[in-house]
This record gives sequence, C-alpha cells and structure tokens, in this order.
Amino acid sequence: MKWKNLELQEWVSIVANVGVIAGIVFLAIELRQNNELLASQTRATYASMDQTGWVMIIENPSLIDILIQDRSGEPLSESQELRLNALWMQTFAQYEFRYLEDPDFTPWVAGQRRIFQSYPSLRRAWRGDGRGSRQAGKDNFDPDFVTFYDEQVAIEP
Repeated sequence: MKWKNLELQEWVSIVANVGVIAGIVFLAIELRQNNELLASQTRATYASMDQTGWVMIIENPSLIDILIQDRSGEPLSESQELRLNALWMQTFAQYEFRYLEDPDFTPWVAGQRRIFQSYPSLRRAWRGDGRGSRQAGKDNFDPDFVTFYDEQVAIEP
C-alpha cells in the first residue's frame, strides 16, 4: 500500500510541476502579447500626434496664410503671433511627451530642425520672447527635454 501511495504522490507532484511550467509559459505568452499591444498603441499615439499639426491647418485654413507670412519673414500682428504661439506651444508639448516617453526616438529631429529654422515665430515661442504670449518659452518644459531640443533641434539659421 505504501508503494502505491508513494507512486501516486510522485505522479501528483509531477502533474503539479507540469501545471506550474504550463502556467509560466502561458504567462510569458500573455506578457509578450501585452508588450506588442502596448508598442502598437504607442505607435498609434505618435502617429496621431504627428497628424495633429496637419489637422489644425486643415480645420483652420487661415493658419496657412499666417504660416506663409511668418515663413516669408513678414511681420505678424500680435493676434497672429499669439495664434502661432499657441500652435507652437502645443507642438512643443507633444514633442516633450514623445521625448520623455522614448528619448531614443529621434527620427523626427531633422524635420523639426527644418521647421525650427523656417519659422521665426517658432524660434520666438521657444525662446519666450515673442509678442504673442507671455506664457511661451522653453522654461515651461522638462529640463532634459529643453537640453535635448536646444542641442538637436533649436539650431538658429
């Protein structure tokens, strides 16, 4: 009788160990799927953020004329400057979010540098010395992001 009990205990132990291993394998598969889903959601968030500026222009066609005027170096009225400041500060906030979430994600740097060099109001908004807003400027952002942006993007023409 002891022999059969010992054999039964060994089988129960083996089955329990197999169950634990199967549970660990299942958990690993679930974690991998969750990581893939989070990565996908992050990419979707970044894509949405990238499209925000274009959507703003589509929904507010008057921005086109102001942006062209600014890019051409023509003076802006205070209200035009304020409108572009709002656009730029919203853009900086998106860049800051993106940078803080993934500091190594920098493929957008070259394009942002071209934009920074093309729009005087963008440079004024970053420096905080434009007429349009008293709340603009890089002092509103995380110091690590400011350092990164100053060194990689905010290169004066």
